[in-house]
Amino acid sequence: MAMEARIRGWAAAGLLLAAFPPFAKAQESKRVDPVVVTATRIETPAAEVGVAVSVVTEEDFRTYHYATVDEALRSVPGLEIRRSGSLGKTTSITIRGATANQVQVLVDGVRVKSPTTGQAELSDISPDLIERIEILRGPQSALYGADAIGGVVNIITRRGTGPFSATVQQEVGNYDTLRSRVSGGGQWKILDYAFAASHLESNGQFKNDGSEARALSGRLGVALPWDSHLAFVARWNRTDTDLPVKFVCCGPLAVEPLIDVNQQQQSETLVLSLEGKTRPVPWWESRGRISRFENSMGFQDPVDPGYAFDFPAFSQINVERREAEWINAFHLGKWSTSTVGLEYRHEEGENKGVFRSRTHTQSLFFEEQLRFFGRLFLTGGFRVEDHSVFGTETTERGSLAYLIKGWGTRLRGGAGSGFRAPTLNDLFYPGFSNPALKPETSFSWEVGADQKLWQERIRLGLTYFHNDFDNLIRFVMLPVPPFVAVMNLARARTSGIEAMAEADLLKNLVGSVNYTYTDSETSGRNRPLAREPHHRWNVGLTWEPLARLSLFTQVHTASRQFEDETVGYNRGHTRVDVGGTYRALDRYGWLQAVELTARIQNLLDEGYAEVRGFPALGTQALVGVRARF
Repeated sequence: MAMEARIRGWAAAGLLLAAFPPFAKAQESKRVDPVVVTATRIETPAAEVGVAVSVVTEEDFRTYHYATVDEALRSVPGLEIRRSGSLGKTTSITIRGATANQVQVLVDGVRVKSPTTGQAELSDISPDLIERIEILRGPQSALYGADAIGGVVNIITRRGTGPFSATVQQEVGNYDTLRSRVSGGGQWKILDYAFAASHLESNGQFKNDGSEARALSGRLGVALPWDSHLAFVARWNRTDTDLPVKFVCCGPLAVEPLIDVNQQQQSETLVLSLEGKTRPVPWWESRGRISRFENSMGFQDPVDPGYAFDFPAFSQINVERREAEWINAFHLGKWSTSTVGLEYRHEEGENKGVFRSRTHTQSLFFEEQLRFFGRLFLTGGFRVEDHSVFGTETTERGSLAYLIKGWGTRLRGGAGSGFRAPTLNDLFYPGFSNPALKPETSFSWEVGADQKLWQERIRLGLTYFHNDFDNLIRFVMLPVPPFVAVMNLARARTSGIEAMAEADLLKNLVGSVNYTYTDSETSGRNRPLAREPHHRWNVGLTWEPLARLSLFTQVHTASRQFEDETVGYNRGHTRVDVGGTYRALDRYGWLQAVELTARIQNLLDEGYAEVRGFPALGTQALVGVRARF
C-alpha cells in the first residue's frame, strides 16, 4: 500500500509539473554571470572563483513567496534544511554533511550564530530587505575563520536606490496562518534608505503548536567623496514559539509525539552594523565594519497536568558578540589582487543562575587572486586566528577556475583546511564542559565543471567533493560524577556528487533540477552521519502562460536518514509545492501594480518529519495580495 501511494504521489507530481511548471523566472537566453562578494571578500564575477557558489535573489523571494529564509535555501544543491515541526520551530542547516555547528551564517558579514549553542537559528532571521543570499559550499575558514568548515551562508540586505518605492503585502492561510509585510526605500541626494516590517503567525497542527514572529529592519547610507560610502544597518526580531513535543528521558522520541501543553520559548535578536568603504584610487580599496549581535532566549516548561513524575524546567540565556574588521585590497593592473584583513571578535554568554563566560579572538588573513589571459583564475590564502582559550589555529585554501570560452566550459577545483571552535557551552557549562577541548578540524577538496549549451539556454554543473573531519566534539558517559563530559574523540568522512541542470525550455518556460549524493561514515562505528540522507533531489519549473500570470512548481525529495542505533532510520519523503502570481492591476496613479499571490506547500499532504519526533505540517496554503507603489 505504501508503494502504491508513493507511485500515485509521483504520478500526481508529474501531472503538476506538466500543468504548472516551476523554478526561476523565464528570462532571455543570454544571461550575465552574477558578481559575488562572499567568495573572496571583494566583488568578483562568479565565473572567476573556483569554489561552488549559489545565489538566491530578491526576485526568487518575490516569485516563490517564501515566508521564511529556510524555504528559500531548500533548493540549493548540497544543503539540507531541518525544521523541527511547524512554522517558527528551531531550524538548522547542514552542507555536504557538515553539521549546523560547522556552517557559518552571516547577515551583511555579521555572524549570527549563538556563542553558546554554536548554531544559527534560521527561524529567527526574517526574509525582509534581502537583496540576495550567497551560499559557498566547502571549507571557508581561510576567509571566515572558525565554524566555516562546511561553508558560508551570507545574507546581504538591499540598499535603497532611485525614487521612493514601497510594497505592502497581506497573506492568509490554513493553520490560522497570517503574514503581513511592508517595505520601502529610495534615494535622496547623497542619502539612500530602506526599511521593512513584518509579522508572521500560525497556530500549527497540535495543541500548543503556535508561533508568532515580528521583525523590523532598516538600512541608511550616505555617499561620500572619493568613491566612498557609509551604511548603518539594524535588524530586530522577536519569535514567540509554543513547543508541543514533550521531552522523554532516556530514549528516542516517538514518531507520534507526546504533547506538552505548556512548554514555550521566546527569542529576541538585535543585529547592528556600521560599515564604511572607499576606493580613492584605482589600485586600492578599503572596507571597515563594526557590529554587534545580541540574542535573548527564554524557555519555560512548568509541570504538566496529569503526569505524576514530571518536573519543571526554566532557563534564560543571553548572548552577545561584538566584532570589528578592516579589509584592504590592492590591485595590480587587471591580473593581481592582494587582500589583507584584520578582525577582532568578543563573545560572551550567560545562562542565568548557571554560568557566565566570555572569550575573544584576533585574526589576520591574506588572499591573493591572479588572473591570466582572461581564462585562468588562481586564488590562494591563509588565516591565523588566535583564541583566548584554546590558542592559535592556521587554515589555508587554494582554488582555480579555467574558462574554455569557445566551448562555454568552466573547469574548477580547490582544497582547504577548516576548524570549528568549541562553544561557550562546550568550554564552560558546569557539569559537562571541558576547558581543555581543542577545535574540530577538517581537510576538504573538490573538483567540478560547468557547461553552457544552446546559446546559454542550457546550464549544467557537476561537482565531486570529499571532506575529512577530525577531533569531533562528542558527549561521552563517565562511570563517576559528573557522569557525562564533552571530548575530542570522533572522526568522520563525507564524499559525494552535486549535479545541476537548468534550461530555458521556451521563452516563457524555465526548468531546473539538481541532485546531491552524500556518502558519510563515522569512524569506529561504521555508520553514516545522523540525519544525513544519501540522496536529495530538487526539481522546479516556472511558466508564464500569460503576460500577467506566472506559475511555479517545486519538488523536494530526500531519502531515508540514519537516526541512531536504537530507532534506526527516519524514512524519506517527497514534498510538492505549487503557486503563482497574477498581476491584477498595472499602473494606476501611485500604484505600480496589484498582484494576487498563492503558495501551497506539501500539496500531496505527505506525512514526514525532517527531525524524527517532530512531524512536519501537512498541506499548507497561503494566498494574498501584494501592492507595489
